[in-house]
Amino acid sequence: MNEANQGNPQLQVRDLALGFVVSRALQVAAELGIADELACEAKDCEALAARTGSHAPTLRRILRLLASYEVFTQLPDGRYANTAMSDCLRESVSGSLRGIARMYGDAPMWRAWEELLHSARTGDPGFLHMHGVPLFDYLEAHPYSAQRFDEAMSGVSGLMNTALVDAYDWGQFRTLVDIGGGSGSTLAAILEANPNVSGILFDRDHVIERGQELLAQRGLSDRCRTHVGSFFDAVPTGADGYFMKHILHDWTDEDCLRILHACHRAMPDNARLLVCEKVIVSGNDRQFGKLTDLVMLAMTDGGRERTETEFRDLLAAVSFHLVRIVPTRSDNALLEVMK
Repeated sequence: MNEANQGNPQLQVRDLALGFVVSRALQVAAELGIADELACEAKDCEALAARTGSHAPTLRRILRLLASYEVFTQLPDGRYANTAMSDCLRESVSGSLRGIARMYGDAPMWRAWEELLHSARTGDPGFLHMHGVPLFDYLEAHPYSAQRFDEAMSGVSGLMNTALVDAYDWGQFRTLVDIGGGSGSTLAAILEANPNVSGILFDRDHVIERGQELLAQRGLSDRCRTHVGSFFDAVPTGADGYFMKHILHDWTDEDCLRILHACHRAMPDNARLLVCEKVIVSGNDRQFGKLTDLVMLAMTDGGRERTETEFRDLLAAVSFHLVRIVPTRSDNALLEVMK
């Protein structure tokens, strides 16, 4: 929000109403790969347009807006250069957020927000109402959108992997199962930092192949195997450590209970379950989880962010005990859980 408009509620509301314009401009810049084009040197709009197949006068207007938000900067000679923010949109950098910007601007995701009013009136998810199928079923049937989703989730993982690795003593485990671990980037980070730990990457068959590729690229195939299945039915048994990141917030309480029951059946009595989620706190302070809670409303079939009390109630319903909540340097926490 424009700092000059602080104290003027009309201007503040106006700026919020137009927030989508910045989001769309960011998505276009990510789609065109502008930050990658500026990685080595500043360029003018004509050169950028020629390199990206875009219309130079229009691109100049988009970059002018983004530069006003410190995404890119315009130099005195008119050329544009990267900033610390636009560097995050480069495809090749660690923790790139280009995938997130592209995914949220992708038509299937973007159109779900058209149905937020429908969700407010009915409680039904916008994505389901717009497309007729739940998000994950849609992704399974649309490989292009699924690839974009995976790229975005890898970017999200890049934001928090180091924080998760540093926040907890993962070295206490012999075997750690990553439930619904996707491409395996978080599990790979944990294993790289803890060479005494073996891993099991567990996910659906259409996801696990990408996980196998990443584990091989990171040189971890010898101590991390993959396992195909559905966490609603059963998860690998007998490990002393279980982990799931951003799984429960995708699902209704009833579905979460199915997932937790599967974990409870698989876990030995002395095993631990680490649940990485955002924990909503009371009050009016801004919290990223309050924003992603509406993302869950729009995109998932009943998913939501939860408070500590709501997590405790879910866990208690399947005879789990919340031992403690471990903060991290990210906006996520680790819930340490035992039978």
